[in-house]
Amino acid sequence: MCQVECRRAGRMLQIQSFVMFAVLAGLALLPQSAVAQQAKLTAEQLLRQYVPLQKGIEYDTPRPEELAKCRLVQEKNSYVIYGPANEPLRRFTDSNGDGPPDMFRYYRLGLEVYREVDTNGDYKTRKNTRPDQFRWMNWGGTRWGVDLDEDGRIDTWKVISAQEAARVAVEALIAGDLKALSTVMLNEADIQALKVPAAMAKQLQDATADLPKKAQASVANAKVLNTRSVWVRFDPPPPGLVLAEQSGAARDLVVYENAMAYVQNGEKLDLISVGEMVQVGDVWKLVSVPTPLDTSGQAVVVMGGILMQSGMGGDSAGPTQEMSADMQKVLADLQKLDENSPPPDAAPKTLVDYNVARANLSEKLAGLSRTEDEQLQWIQQLTDSLSTAAQSGLYPEGLVRLQQLETTVKANQKLLGYVYYRRLMAEYAVRLKEDDKAADEAAARKSREATQKWWFEQLENFAKQWPASEDAPDAVVQLAISYELMGRIDDAKAWYGQLAKNYPKTEGGVKASGALRRLSLTGNPLQLAGKNLQGQPLSIEQYRGKVVLVVFWASYAQPFLADAETLKAVYAKHQKSGFEIVGINMDPDAAAATAWLGSNAIRWQNLREAPQQAGAQPGDFGFGIVSVPTMFLVNKEGIVEGGITSRNLDLAVDALVQGKKLETLKPQEDPAAPAGATSAALSAAPAAAGTPRPKN
Repeated sequence: MCQVECRRAGRMLQIQSFVMFAVLAGLALLPQSAVAQQAKLTAEQLLRQYVPLQKGIEYDTPRPEELAKCRLVQEKNSYVIYGPANEPLRRFTDSNGDGPPDMFRYYRLGLEVYREVDTNGDYKTRKNTRPDQFRWMNWGGTRWGVDLDEDGRIDTWKVISAQEAARVAVEALIAGDLKALSTVMLNEADIQALKVPAAMAKQLQDATADLPKKAQASVANAKVLNTRSVWVRFDPPPPGLVLAEQSGAARDLVVYENAMAYVQNGEKLDLISVGEMVQVGDVWKLVSVPTPLDTSGQAVVVMGGILMQSGMGGDSAGPTQEMSADMQKVLADLQKLDENSPPPDAAPKTLVDYNVARANLSEKLAGLSRTEDEQLQWIQQLTDSLSTAAQSGLYPEGLVRLQQLETTVKANQKLLGYVYYRRLMAEYAVRLKEDDKAADEAAARKSREATQKWWFEQLENFAKQWPASEDAPDAVVQLAISYELMGRIDDAKAWYGQLAKNYPKTEGGVKASGALRRLSLTGNPLQLAGKNLQGQPLSIEQYRGKVVLVVFWASYAQPFLADAETLKAVYAKHQKSGFEIVGINMDPDAAAATAWLGSNAIRWQNLREAPQQAGAQPGDFGFGIVSVPTMFLVNKEGIVEGGITSRNLDLAVDALVQGKKLETLKPQEDPAAPAGATSAALSAAPAAAGTPRPKN
């Protein structure tokens, strides 16, 4: 509630500032008596009502009891407010000599620290009396910002230091202000201004692409960056000079390789990785979105950014050509579109319109590209936007455009594979939506079976035709996961094996190795140890002599929530007989897990493995978990009996606590689940380690 009221109050101050700007801009510089008669303004009124439009300005304002002692004086080309000690507090100046003030200046300790300027003189037309430039100086800093549309927010910087750029970026993340963040992020125009080789330009473009997604990932760790976080300081290494002969750029570059920053959270200081920064003219820009470092103190900062690296010598591809005026205009349109991108939870039609607009601009940029690498980048962005829009089912033309694009790029097999895979994903999503429109459940099931069969065939064909594609691991992951969730364990193991062998260093390859381990657990001792949600050590060995259910869960997963009551009931029934549950939480935010446990009166212990990086999913302890809940039972000797579902949990636990042995069988298919149901992320499905039953 406080945040809402504070925002409202801040907005009212801005509105009042605009009003006072209008009043002052409408006054010619007259004798003091004429001013008082025409506007009836006093120093106290101006001090109370006129405040900076930009946040965080440190300037002098008298205490309430001192306001009446302040004086409003007319000097040459200015109205000046003096404080009780005759110190300057505000100055409203007519900089061009045409009468009305167009410069509004703030002071601290006698020095001007901030000013707002109307440089275009539009106060004469009365259409807009707002300032369009903002400058910081002396104690205030070095910033010079420009507000192109005069909405009170800075659109671009003419001057900003590295320290101030880092602060703008971090405070923008704290406030959730994507527009402010974009003003200090390296953009296409900056990359062109640096005149770096095409290969390096492509790396920089990739690093700064999809700003909304990267910003969202950065603030996923709410303990480090939240609305209560306060900027403390910038902590960079010495700036480095990257010679043109080293980078292949047209001129030397000044770079911070691994800059850091600190924010205050209560009594605790947290470290933020600002990353690589580069000077573009008089402006410093960030190459990547600032990222909170993990709070364990184990974070490793990788040395070497894109600009300061070996192997990018002067014999690289030469600098790119100058950008045409048409391309600059389209890039500006794209930047404005991205700055106002809708949130992920916006209405589907709004998201579709955004992606279609982005696709259209990317298509124009592909046509205006000066190099093959540049054209490749824009065709890929065109493809991504069309695929995203088409998957909604609200843009059927998207599939047609993707098919046409496949024909256009067919001479480039690598690019064809990129377009082909995204067209497949879009078509699959559309087919599933059409399946749901069947006349009855039987028809829908039959239709979904046909769609799944088609999907598996397409994925297998893609993996074989483009094995070196960057999308090949994703295709294989989907095949393996889909087969596992269908209960086709041999097929799943085959694809997991291929994934682990051919792509061992990818995220999918690591998960595949874990999945193979998990699918081979039955009959083997379980090794599981870590820290619980309270940070205390916890090991499965502590439960030797008891029957244990290991359950991977997340508080946001509806299928787990549907099973939770059954788990609680079985726990209450059998705990006194030697049954325990060990949960493994996979919530992105540990606080959400703790809150759910408390509200549901859960008493069993829960392990949690910290994410490897901010915004990532917490670890699964090397079991390659693909859906939640995933559950398996461990007998009193610490041997895994097999996977289990909530439907036969009570029966299995009852047998095990009585000392009976279980025989593992292939998992029973859930009759309520669609045939071949897949899960691209953590969702719900029976564990595929074998469903146990009592042995007679």
